[in-house]
Amino acid sequence: MEIIIILLALFSQLLGLCGFVFSCFLFLKFSKIKGWFNKKAGTKIVSFFSFRPFRTLIITGLLGFVMMIVGLLCSVWLWGDGTSAETQLYWLVGICVALTLVYPAWRVVRRILHCSRAENKKAERWRLFYDVVINWAGLCGGLLLLVVLSFVAVILSFTKWSNFVPSRLYEMVGMDIVPESKTYYWVGAVLGVVAVFSQWFGPDGEDVIGYMVGISVLAFIGYAWYQVRNATPEDRKRLAWRWGYMILTTYAVFTITWILIFVAIALLILYIVLAATGNAGGGGKDKYKVTCDNLTDDVINGRGICKITNSRCKMRDTGVCPYD
Repeated sequence: MEIIIILLALFSQLLGLCGFVFSCFLFLKFSKIKGWFNKKAGTKIVSFFSFRPFRTLIITGLLGFVMMIVGLLCSVWLWGDGTSAETQLYWLVGICVALTLVYPAWRVVRRILHCSRAENKKAERWRLFYDVVINWAGLCGGLLLLVVLSFVAVILSFTKWSNFVPSRLYEMVGMDIVPESKTYYWVGAVLGVVAVFSQWFGPDGEDVIGYMVGISVLAFIGYAWYQVRNATPEDRKRLAWRWGYMILTTYAVFTITWILIFVAIALLILYIVLAATGNAGGGGKDKYKVTCDNLTDDVINGRGICKITNSRCKMRDTGVCPYD
């Protein structure tokens, strides 16, 4: 049994790694992947990248979260005194998992039936396969790739490679979604500064500032949702992508800001400690400075070497040279 569990764990790790690698290829070589699927289907089944295939995965995740809360409440209500048997808990977990899987199973069966009834069965089968592969990539590495790309986009936006991420996004979406101005970076930078300084305000001040940051983020997302909902149908897709890009890069700026501030503070403290240690460790040897032609600096033996005796000057600490 343990061997089976180990093999399943290794297989899941391998599956996740392959999913992340495919997500990277999807971002870097979307046109080739799109062309390959369209060629296999014999028709154009993929035009541009869309998050619509993730709808089943997202709804399933939300259902799983709701069923987890329901399962916890049921366990507290039924066995709050701690008298539950292990078998009963397994049954409760199994029921919650089964109810969660009802919706994705229904969606899969519906898609299969649609493929069997379609006029172009080959194209529908490849479209289903494409959606499955996209969901697999999104589940295994898509979220991580989005976070990594947000940091890469922010860092590269200040270099000569600033067009790397926007050009790939244009290839995937078919429109320019990256804003020309970077002024919205200040939102993430200010939130990062506030988050750092909240650490010195005590628990109460930190909680208040945390609420302020959270409210600011929710307001930012709410304003983005309002802009998208009130846009014209032809601009809605572009605005949705643009605001999603801005939210992710703002999060990246926020994280980079507080990391840089903490690194700067740590380096400043280290410099102060080293400077204090260096001044305190002199032992009074440099209290006086002897200036004469008989002293030189020996890079091997140290400072204050006398040319006449070829040794350290014994009188340098008194400020008097016996050979002058």
